[in-house]
Amino acid sequence: MLDPAQFTGKQRQFVQQLQQVQRVDSLRSHCTQHGFDFNFIKGFLLSGALAGAVEWQEQTHETWGLTAKGQGLQEGIPGAALAAQLLQGVTDVSTLLTVLGEAFSLHYGALRKGHIVDLRHDQGPIGDPGNTIKTIALVQPDALVPYPQYQATYEALKSGQVPGPDAAEALDWLQQQGYVARQGQSDYRLTVLEPLRDLNLQPVVTALTSDLILSGQWQNIVLKAYDIQAPVPDVPYGRPTLLTQCIERIRDIFLNMGFDEMAGCIVESAFWNFDALFTPQDHPAREVQDTFYLANPQTVPLPEDRDLVEQVRQVHEANYGGQWTEAEASRAILRAHTTTSTARRLHQIQGRDGKYFSIDKVFRNETVDRTHLAEFHQIEGVVVGELLSVRTLMGYLIYFYERLGFKNLKLKPTYNPYTEPSLEVYAYHPPSQQYLEVGNSGLFRQEMLTPLGCGDKSTVAWGLGLERIAMLLYDVEKLSDLVGPDIRLPSSLSPSA
Repeated sequence: MLDPAQFTGKQRQFVQQLQQVQRVDSLRSHCTQHGFDFNFIKGFLLSGALAGAVEWQEQTHETWGLTAKGQGLQEGIPGAALAAQLLQGVTDVSTLLTVLGEAFSLHYGALRKGHIVDLRHDQGPIGDPGNTIKTIALVQPDALVPYPQYQATYEALKSGQVPGPDAAEALDWLQQQGYVARQGQSDYRLTVLEPLRDLNLQPVVTALTSDLILSGQWQNIVLKAYDIQAPVPDVPYGRPTLLTQCIERIRDIFLNMGFDEMAGCIVESAFWNFDALFTPQDHPAREVQDTFYLANPQTVPLPEDRDLVEQVRQVHEANYGGQWTEAEASRAILRAHTTTSTARRLHQIQGRDGKYFSIDKVFRNETVDRTHLAEFHQIEGVVVGELLSVRTLMGYLIYFYERLGFKNLKLKPTYNPYTEPSLEVYAYHPPSQQYLEVGNSGLFRQEMLTPLGCGDKSTVAWGLGLERIAMLLYDVEKLSDLVGPDIRLPSSLSPSA
């Protein structure tokens, strides 16, 4: 059954041409006359799209075509160019060399091989007996006459034309030389049936616009159907982003160091984000200016382990004074650091030795500038064991950054509510010619470890900024160059380290 909505633009044009005729004796000629590609229209007919509307009969015509040898001729038929000059009476070799150039040898050799011409040396002018004039002698002058016809027939076949009846002798000669051969060419005779003649081809709209919808005209138009089963090109997808490459590189380093990967939740309770980390409930970091609090849900259930909640309460009230409230601890937030994953893992392992890391997104209500983002990645690491010290922590950090290729590092003492002692990590950033803070670290305080069941163990931990590390690795001027859809860094960019 005819379905005009499935026709492409070219197919519709072809059908409209058929509606104006009763029969097409040669599909090839019809395509040439109206500017259609024969193979495209042939595929359209054989697809069955016009079944019951057009009858066709295949017919084969024998024609001539160039062989591989004929297609390889660069200077035309060998001998033809020289024959044309000789027929005009030009026999002087020096003149022929000027006209034919390097092709002279090719054409002369072809005619001499057929015993049609020969080279003659004539005596020069009197008084110059040493000088001779080279000319072409015609051995078989009549054999030169057909060469222009040979060349003309060859050129016609090369340009896709069909030689006329007067080219029979030339075609026989070209075939003997191996330049042309007979070829079978398929064609079709078409008969247009009544269903096609009566078909109403309405204009097809390929794009449904807002004007068509608002005006109601969409009800009176024919929309082009989309074939969801049609094959699509296999387009290679793009390369990983710089941050993805950086994450995979850092992940490989920690896995090779014997660390196990851990993960957490983006939406966390203030209990795990602050309280379990020995951060007082009146700490400035818990203000809305620094933390994203959620409106829905506003709260997250506290841990089912009531002993844990009670021990955290006692530690806070014993060390910070005042009243610790579960209402404040249960507020829902976007996690401000991945140390929440560390706190959960420490409570899970209950003092067993281990090494863990994570690379996850965190969120802070900060002003976005060259070195700050409100959403970024943090590299978390924690080691639980015996007799761990600041030197142990420094060893892990220096080894990690050396694996990334960093040499210019500085470690400075700092303050954190949940680590003591604490160290900030700085690395040199060449574009800005200054040191940037790339991480924070320290040994967890016993006040934090005891409620989590690890009070008798030493624990070193760190939180490193992935984006700032990427700035250093790829010599990026500002953090915003690493994120968003408009990443114009060259694809060949490789780490500077």
